[in-house]
Amino acid sequence: MIIFKPHEALSIINYYLPKNPIIVEAGAFNGNDTCKMAQLWPQGFIHAFEPVPELFSDLKRNTQNYNNVACHAYALSKKNGSAHFYVAEKPTKPGIPSQAGSLHAPKERLHYSTIQFPHTITVPTITLNSWAQQQKVKQVDFLWLDVQGHELAVLQASKQLLATVRAIFTEVGFFENYVEQPTYTELKNWLEQHGFTLVGRDFKNMAQWFFGNLLFVRT
Repeated sequence: MIIFKPHEALSIINYYLPKNPIIVEAGAFNGNDTCKMAQLWPQGFIHAFEPVPELFSDLKRNTQNYNNVACHAYALSKKNGSAHFYVAEKPTKPGIPSQAGSLHAPKERLHYSTIQFPHTITVPTITLNSWAQQQKVKQVDFLWLDVQGHELAVLQASKQLLATVRAIFTEVGFFENYVEQPTYTELKNWLEQHGFTLVGRDFKNMAQWFFGNLLFVRT
């Protein structure tokens, strides 16, 4: 098991991917990680998903100089259509969406963070399989999932495309940070049942914080 610092994640992931990976990044926020991936894999291609309109505008602006990035204004989910999205804000920046928004209502994370969820919006949703069919994407090498408790739902609705995936970097909560958020064990067991092995994480133990990130690779 590799224990790495958050800023080391991409260099670790790079070991498991080809030089020209097709990447799906769900929960792209303002494109900060998107730009890092575009630079690391100039021969690859990143499909970045962000459903919050203000953040999607930031994502588009910040990635506009990369010809290996496409931005999609959807929330990846378990169904096609629309859903309520709980918009997150930092108390020091009211009215400005932050990175912790979710399709799930906040729960335990309210005890660990000052982030607030003042309102909901309606966002378009799509499954990874449906999107891939529409876009004629036949293969995805790497999934980067940062969707605040909705990771397992995205995976469960993506079994067809999942068969092509080599590596998955996914956030996981150590508590029910959001309503009906799957546990660490549920997420790990499901991925192991579908051919993946946990090879790394960016935390030493689950007593340090209320969430972390896991790296799975196909075995």
